[in-house]
Amino acid sequence: MRARSLPIITISILLIFLISCDIPSIWQTKWSSEPKPFSIESVTISRNMGEDFTPVNSTDEFPAGSSVIYISIKINNMTPEDNLSVTWNYLETREEIDSTDFSPEETGSGYIGFKLTVVQGLLTGNYNALVYVNDEIYEIIEFSVK
Repeated sequence: MRARSLPIITISILLIFLISCDIPSIWQTKWSSEPKPFSIESVTISRNMGEDFTPVNSTDEFPAGSSVIYISIKINNMTPEDNLSVTWNYLETREEIDSTDFSPEETGSGYIGFKLTVVQGLLTGNYNALVYVNDEIYEIIEFSVK
């Protein structure tokens, strides 16, 4: 009789232990594949840009006559539903010089590059670039041409 009750007691203790553990939440936490949200790691203004849109020679001061200025934005988990845009402004006259939008075709991470080109060269003075994420200002980058 004693030999028969031992397996029943062992199974009962095991069942009580399993019922008291929150197995479903442990399983969900361990195996959850929720996508991570879109985020920006860095925004850098520079004189040049690498092939993979990484910033080269970052600065906020450019020589008079500069005709190209770059902004590199390092992103994580950007989806086709997300949008980045940059609006370039000449602060001396409060004039918008250019604006560019970007939405990816598929979800990804890496660098996105934006470029301002003024063939005749930028006038000396103060400028800014407004970086928008999903139509909301994320960062304002100020720079000057001297």
